[in-house]
Amino acid sequence: MEPLTSFANNQPNVPLSIPTFVPPTLRDSERYHVFLSYSSTDYQWTHSVIPQLESCGLRICYNERDFLPGRTVLDNMSECIQESQKVLLVLSSEFVRSRWCLLEANMSLFRDCLERKPVVPVLLESGVSVPLHLCHLTYLEAKDPDFMYKLLKVLSLCLCEVCNFE
Repeated sequence: MEPLTSFANNQPNVPLSIPTFVPPTLRDSERYHVFLSYSSTDYQWTHSVIPQLESCGLRICYNERDFLPGRTVLDNMSECIQESQKVLLVLSSEFVRSRWCLLEANMSLFRDCLERKPVVPVLLESGVSVPLHLCHLTYLEAKDPDFMYKLLKVLSLCLCEVCNFE
């Protein structure tokens, strides 16, 4: 990621301090900052992002690690979404074809309506036919050069340091 720059004082290349991202405080009913919903075909991309988010202190919930054996998939989904502050939907052509992924998306939207817990869509590939019930959500694009910065800004608290203009 390139350093942020400021155009103050007609100095277009004065570097700003890099912001520090801090995970938000979890409430009593929350175990995770983010529930990650994705198609198994997007495993490689998704699992390259998880360590980056966790290295910033975010607690990420995803099915392979956090779903409890012996419980129904539906119960695991419901509980993990309920125990998360936000839901990250990794939208790809396979995601929108998967009934399980769309069920997670619907459960997340319903919970957002009831409790105002945001759903954050990430468009993994261009040309994805986003389902009508998700079209109203503003999404992040995974191919954006500033994707990780924008994602952390949405999921974390940003403690931006004051710039020094000398």
